[in-house]
Amino acid sequence: MDRTELLSHMHDGRAELENALKPLNKHDLSEPLLPNGWSIKDIIAHFGFWERRMVTLYEILTSGEKPEDLISDDTLDELNARVYEDNQLLPLAIVQVNELEAYEALLAIAKTAPEEDLFDPQRFAWTEGEPFYNWIAVNTYDHYADHIPDLTQLSSAD
Repeated sequence: MDRTELLSHMHDGRAELENALKPLNKHDLSEPLLPNGWSIKDIIAHFGFWERRMVTLYEILTSGEKPEDLISDDTLDELNARVYEDNQLLPLAIVQVNELEAYEALLAIAKTAPEEDLFDPQRFAWTEGEPFYNWIAVNTYDHYADHIPDLTQLSSAD
């Protein structure tokens, strides 16, 4: 993987997500229409949280600090539940802006970070031998791909 491939995957994944969301705009995006009882707004907030988390993680790692929290499967579910709750009272427009800003900040890292920061698996000891670009992938295009089937199923049910 190199920067060109990473950016291509990010752009392609984002386009797939936007294409999956586009037909759903005729729905009330705050209604719990997804199989897990989430709304489209909830999934957008979910993406934004994880994208912003990666921006923050990168900032911590490049400052030479060590991130404090580790996420296990149990805490992952708890964290996702907290994000869900935290965003319930926010208007859809705010959730959308927050997510877009988080994505754009992560995209800026992918575009401008030193090659070593993104692709050297030994650059950050905290990532335990995984290059940072993997963290970007898991929280952008790979993450979208996990949820797109539910979104497309919803739009095909119309």
